[in-house]
Amino acid sequence: MEDMHWHSRMRLTALAAGAALLLPATAPPASAAPVDEAGLREALLDQVDLPPGWAADSEQAAAERGIGVPTPREQACLPLFLDAAESVEARARADFARTPSGPFLVTTAASHDSEAAARAAVEAFTEATRECRTFQTEEGVEEYTVTIVYRATDLDVEGLGDESTAIRFHRQPETPDDPPVITDVVLVRVGEHTVRVAQAGRDDPGTENIEPLAERAAEKLREVSEGRTPLPPADQPGAVDL
Repeated sequence: MEDMHWHSRMRLTALAAGAALLLPATAPPASAAPVDEAGLREALLDQVDLPPGWAADSEQAAAERGIGVPTPREQACLPLFLDAAESVEARARADFARTPSGPFLVTTAASHDSEAAARAAVEAFTEATRECRTFQTEEGVEEYTVTIVYRATDLDVEGLGDESTAIRFHRQPETPDDPPVITDVVLVRVGEHTVRVAQAGRDDPGTENIEPLAERAAEKLREVSEGRTPLPPADQPGAVDL
């Protein structure tokens, strides 16, 4: 009787093994490809993500005005404002302004060739926040340019995306009557992608709190990187022209 039970168990085991061989193998989940330029443009902040009053801007318009989000002279400070990493496979940018004299907003999204490369971009930004405690930039056009000095302070923006880092600069006033001006920059990583949000303007209610803008940018980048289409905010404002 025991031999009969043993042979029965062997037959059941063999049948189960044979059935398993007939089932399709479960393939490992495929990793999503980095977002291309068209996808990155879809992930960028746009006017419906901003409070009322913002208009589309451009690098060319900023150059013609001679004022916008500053570009430092110092090489050590450039990683805070420009993503020149060799690992960047695709990049997209959008510019906005409230008035011709500011505040100004620039958002840039990038796809890197790996998550490690995106992490390295965040590390380079963080290192630049330590090294770049002051920088100079030019404002104005042609012979009417002036040198402007910005000095760094800390900006606490954490918990965005997979990791985030930020810095704030205060413009050194040219005269005692000059209003205080700040420039904030936030870099957020989402997988193998990064998004940078930079804003320059007077330190008053007309200049937005940059944290919710960076949070929205990270949220859109996450949706696009997962193959979803970002939905506009429920309270989307209207667009305006300068």
